[in-house]
Amino acid sequence: MLRVGKITVAAVLALLVALPAGADTLAQTFEDPTWDEDPSVPLAESIAKLREVHPYLVDVRGLDMTRTARTRGYLGQGLRVVIPKGGFRGFGPYARLPKVVDEAWFRYYIYLEDFRPVSSGKLPGLADASRVSTAKGCKPSTPSAPGWSARLMFDAVGTRGAGPDEVPIGVYVYHLDQERDCGDEWIFTKALTQRRWTCVEGHVRMNTPGRADGLIEAWLDDERVFWKDGLAFRRPGEQLGIREMWDNIYFGGSYPTPNKLNVLIDEIVVSTTGRVRCIDPFVDDNDSVHEDELSEMFYRRLMYGCAERLACPHANVTRGEFAAMLQRVIRTPRGPNAFVDDDGHFAEHEIDSLARAGILRGCNPPANTRVCPDAPITRAEVAAMVRRVLGLPPGTNAFRDDDGHWAEEDIDAIAAAGITRGCDTRSYCPDRRMTRGEAATFMLRLHDRMTQAETLALPDVEWPPPGPPPPKPPEEEE
Repeated sequence: MLRVGKITVAAVLALLVALPAGADTLAQTFEDPTWDEDPSVPLAESIAKLREVHPYLVDVRGLDMTRTARTRGYLGQGLRVVIPKGGFRGFGPYARLPKVVDEAWFRYYIYLEDFRPVSSGKLPGLADASRVSTAKGCKPSTPSAPGWSARLMFDAVGTRGAGPDEVPIGVYVYHLDQERDCGDEWIFTKALTQRRWTCVEGHVRMNTPGRADGLIEAWLDDERVFWKDGLAFRRPGEQLGIREMWDNIYFGGSYPTPNKLNVLIDEIVVSTTGRVRCIDPFVDDNDSVHEDELSEMFYRRLMYGCAERLACPHANVTRGEFAAMLQRVIRTPRGPNAFVDDDGHFAEHEIDSLARAGILRGCNPPANTRVCPDAPITRAEVAAMVRRVLGLPPGTNAFRDDDGHWAEEDIDAIAAAGITRGCDTRSYCPDRRMTRGEAATFMLRLHDRMTQAETLALPDVEWPPPGPPPPKPPEEEE
């Protein structure tokens, strides 16, 4: 599900949005001490039934169900949203807050699974736009139909100061002083990275009616990336406030996306008393020198914990566990059954994949019919596998404790490549068992090196396409 992140400073309520079979739940937390009901709905309930039971979910469409699916989230289950080639809408319900407020904060996690847009689109943010036709669709607020919105937005991959494979992110705002009919676009100082969980936070403070003293600010991974005050969202006498979290994932504009866009979203939380903050994925690695690497591997979905919220940084890594981690990093194709002792093992497919690629060999040479998946892996064995992955040339003698060791050349090669710095300043400890923290650091350096060498598969299209835009089907509209 799009999981609830608990806020301890006040009573917390999980607003559960249930999608039909084959889809996912969307759990949103609204922090409000006066709202103490729990309108949870079973996962099997349909959207239609949910709307009868739960008055806080607004404007749910058929595409919101067919273009979402349950997947592994940041913590627990999350939601995969697909904007198909030739489409606009991925997801778009309004999750109405239990009461209208003048100030709110939100937090969610986003993961660009395969998300390389050629133009701009929208991401979730706060609004008061569900009751009117303005504050969206290039229709500014009017005295007869007042509204405002501050959704987040994305733009074309590699543009607006973002790196070649990064996606710029900002805020797309309908306010009283906007410069054009469509919302104003303000891009953050930091972009989104492909295939990595990013913690997104936002804050909106409504203006005093008749004054331009409203505020928007935002953070990515705890770093403040945007601040703008002096904003006006409502005129004197208008009954506007922060009414909903608009869970919008939308492409365009006038033209549909020419390539499929996949994104994961999880842990949506709205607070009325202060910042929600990001969630440390592991609670047991604060004493580890590998803490940052463990977290980064988790953010990239390349390493998961040994149990919920636990990294076990000092525990030994088995050969099967290391195979699973390495295969996620290098993404080798599946292979035939290679060993006799891993049938039914959780890492069987990863082991066979690495064996086919010539990276993993057996534990009983020269026959190599057994892989010993539950045996601890040594630092020497890891060095040999990493060198095979990268095809590294020999290096100079780097450590004093591996002279004559069977893996000496492999160890020297990965040291020259910057993959290892040893177990101390002059030693590698080749026969010592590798820990989970050490494995995270090795794999992160390997992944960074491989990512830098990747050729980007960007869409090759003329944008905007020639000719008038096609009419939008009603369900594809914002």
